[in-house]
Amino acid sequence: MKKSIIGLLLAGLAGLGWATELTSPGEMVRVDVNLVRGSVQWSVKYNGIQIVDASLLGLIMEQPFKRFMLLRSSETTVDDTWKPVWDKFSLIRNHYKELTLELQEAEVAGRKLVVVVRAYDDSVAVRYHLPDAGEVVVLEDNTHFMFAGDFTGWCANGERPNYGPQSVSKFETDIPKPNERHFPLTLKVAEECYAAVLEAAIYDFNYMSPKGVAPNGIRTMMGRNKVTAPIATSWRVLLLGKTPGSLITNNALVNLNPPCQIKDPSWIETGLSLWDWRGWGATTSDGFTYELDMKSWRRQIDFASKYGVKYLLLDANWYGEEFSEDSNPVTSRSTLCVQNDDGNILFPAAPADWDDPIDVPALIQYAADKNVKILLYINDRAQVKYNFEKTLATYKSWGAAGIKYGFMRGKGQQKVLDTRKIVEACARHQLVCDFHDSPVPPSGDRRTWPNYITREFCHAQADAKRSFSPTTFCTAVFINMLAGPLDMSNGMFALNGIEKGRPRVFEPINSTVVAEAARVLITFTGMAIVADMPEAYMAKADLFKFLGTMPMNWDETIILGGAIGEYICTARRSGQKWWIGTACNEQGLKHQIKLDFLKKGATYTATIYEDAPDADYIKNREAYTVRKCEVKRGDVIAATLAQGGGHAIFLEPK
Repeated sequence: MKKSIIGLLLAGLAGLGWATELTSPGEMVRVDVNLVRGSVQWSVKYNGIQIVDASLLGLIMEQPFKRFMLLRSSETTVDDTWKPVWDKFSLIRNHYKELTLELQEAEVAGRKLVVVVRAYDDSVAVRYHLPDAGEVVVLEDNTHFMFAGDFTGWCANGERPNYGPQSVSKFETDIPKPNERHFPLTLKVAEECYAAVLEAAIYDFNYMSPKGVAPNGIRTMMGRNKVTAPIATSWRVLLLGKTPGSLITNNALVNLNPPCQIKDPSWIETGLSLWDWRGWGATTSDGFTYELDMKSWRRQIDFASKYGVKYLLLDANWYGEEFSEDSNPVTSRSTLCVQNDDGNILFPAAPADWDDPIDVPALIQYAADKNVKILLYINDRAQVKYNFEKTLATYKSWGAAGIKYGFMRGKGQQKVLDTRKIVEACARHQLVCDFHDSPVPPSGDRRTWPNYITREFCHAQADAKRSFSPTTFCTAVFINMLAGPLDMSNGMFALNGIEKGRPRVFEPINSTVVAEAARVLITFTGMAIVADMPEAYMAKADLFKFLGTMPMNWDETIILGGAIGEYICTARRSGQKWWIGTACNEQGLKHQIKLDFLKKGATYTATIYEDAPDADYIKNREAYTVRKCEVKRGDVIAATLAQGGGHAIFLEPK
């Protein structure tokens, strides 16, 4: 690093000026890092295209940093491969170059700041170390991304439909509410250049949100944090790729996290889960009505056992009224639980001759006898009031497999710290966990804590009172899903008038049944929680087979095509079997699926699930066809998707 040596000499002479460049291993990415008048700046190029112009780096402290001088710099190269407990790939390469700058305020005995910049061939990341021991207050982040043009962007919007397409120059004025602007921020830089800004390894500091900065930039905002140094921040990450799909298969976030902290994670199992909440109120052809009760749960367990579904999730109210602080999370509910047509939930006293009272420990044993695992909902109020370690120990003693955590109060740094404590406590008791209701964003933390198996970091289908359109799905997979696994609640099979008979389904599900199957595959998660009643799946058992065979732990993932807000085509492999799912927006789609990724010389039986010719996401949601054929490497399957529709393929070697 000749420039670094020269820069170090200059720093020693002038104190406040220095410059170097960091290139990725394959020289796809170049980062220029400068010390200009005591402030650190960076700029980024990808494949020769300027992405970020000179932009400030740093932190805003309660006691503000003064101008920096460089003490020393170093560069390292790492190239290794590791095996995740579960993920999109069974092996992940971690190949990067890293620049470390040790800075000191330009005064006697000034404070220090360490800036670490890491360059992969498909991403750049920066983080800050505060090396001086003691308690410090960080008021705000000061990392800037001053983009080289007025790029088109899309950003997450909490549990609402995402924003975009939106030019960066209008980001601040056209999205006026700061609480509705969230990372990831996905950008179209050029026809063959895409980028996304987000975070990795969120553990000790609050997660960040974007703020528009004129003319074409953003600044990362995280608010006040009190920490004890030495400590490092999360990584500020810029994903880079030639297609929007390449951002989805980018492994930077998991690579930027520490290795797995669970000594023996073999108890963690991915898979499909049924869910009692959205089927509540559904009536079957034999006159049975699904409630939150033992009869309904056993019926779901019986189906799961027969069709190879691994989990059943018991949602709110199994231990008492969800938001009551008097509801003890280790006691089965002693009352009835009913809902009015308008969705209001009541808890009348149980009859004296109640022949099948709620007994969750007995239900868990019933499920275990049928090789089905039970997940238990717990509300934040119960976690706060009751001893959480004892609660988890009790769940484990019953044989429960994990928890779904709902409605965590608090915000900012405290919410991050509380989430971390809960995830680690679950790991100690060998329980997986799913967080709902505006959780801390995924940040590659599944590498470190693989029991953190999914979360509702999105506008979830059938789990929100706001509309969920086909376009919503076709944006969320290119925005929210970049951060990590999502609990999106896809997979509804009874779509015609479903909102009329189930008070917990608030609006029509505007989709086709094949799109529902495809969306389950496309949505990356360690646990796909599907929301329909067993009879809806049994009525379409041939299509449900596409879902029921999914392991949710993949050896390989390929994005075969996609355009933000328009469509996505995803292929995932487990062993020698492939699943392919395509979903589109309200315009419909004709897509050529090229099978050039299949094993050379092998022949596969393809089961193809297609929208019927007259299928439509509003008028004829449940019409589909199934056909089989033999295919091999290089063949092309022509997929025709209805408006708001989908296409699904299961490939099994002969």
